[in-house]
Amino acid sequence: MALSFTCPTCGQIHEDFPALTFKAPAPWEWATEEEREADWKLQSDFCRFKDVDFYVRAVLALPIIGSEQTLEFGVWSTLSKANIDRYWDSFEDDDQSKLGPMFGWFSNAVPGYPETMGLKCKVVPQDKRQRPLVELDPTDHPLSIYQRNGVTLEEATRYFHTHME
Repeated sequence: MALSFTCPTCGQIHEDFPALTFKAPAPWEWATEEEREADWKLQSDFCRFKDVDFYVRAVLALPIIGSEQTLEFGVWSTLSKANIDRYWDSFEDDDQSKLGPMFGWFSNAVPGYPETMGLKCKVVPQDKRQRPLVELDPTDHPLSIYQRNGVTLEEATRYFHTHME
C-alpha cells in the first residue's frame, strides 16, 4: 500500500516521497569541466576516475516508522577495482545478490546532515536489475542511526520540504 499523507507544511496530499538523487559522486561534481573531460567517465550507474577510483550508483533507504515505505536517496559509493569488475560482469544478471555485500566509501554530501563523504558502507547488490542498496556502518552518525532505527513521517516530510522540492 502506498504512503499517502496530507502535508502539514503545504496542505497537499502526497503519494510516497521521490528520492533525492545525485547525478554523480561528489568528486566528479568538484572537478572542473576540463578535468571531467580528461579524467572521468560518468554513466548512469557507473563512474570512474582515471581507472583508479570506481563508483557505483546505489540506494540509501531510511525506513519510515509505522510504514512499509522508505525515504530514499540515490547515492554513489566507491568499490574496489576487483569488486567493480565483479559487479560490472554480473550487471545483466537477474541474481546479482549472489555477489554479496562489498565494502565501499559513501561518496556524496547529503544535505541536512553532518559530513557524509567517506562514511564506511556496504554496497549490497539486488536481484532483478535493481540498484544495489547502501548499508552504512553502524555508527553514531545521524544518517546511520536513521537507517537502523527509522525516521518518523513528520521527519521525512520536513526533510522532503527542506531539501527535495
